[in-house]
Amino acid sequence: MLNILLIDDDEVEFRLIQRMLNDCYDDPFMLRYANNVDKGIAILKSQKIDMILLDDKLGKGKTAEQSVPALRAVTKDIPFIVISSAIDAAYLQDKKILDVYDIVDKYHLRQRIREGLL
Repeated sequence: MLNILLIDDDEVEFRLIQRMLNDCYDDPFMLRYANNVDKGIAILKSQKIDMILLDDKLGKGKTAEQSVPALRAVTKDIPFIVISSAIDAAYLQDKKILDVYDIVDKYHLRQRIREGLL
């Protein structure tokens, strides 16, 4: 079973992504949710996580540019997929800049899951 952690400050997004995964991902999975980086770190320290879905923009102006390094300090080599509705920021132009598996436009997430993103 694939254990996925979604870090997003909007719980509605959690429900939407859970629905997308149910609709588009055929293998068994468990989707866990944290609404900020600190709660995400707590989950990472206490549970086995195989992949992180990270919203680019969290509360208080925090972007993936700040979130990824904080999370990477406790995750080792867990793949990150950054989800953003505005992927034109310079730090999102190349996934190597953030050291993430992929960067996905929020509006194309369903299609990317269907195409084998996970």
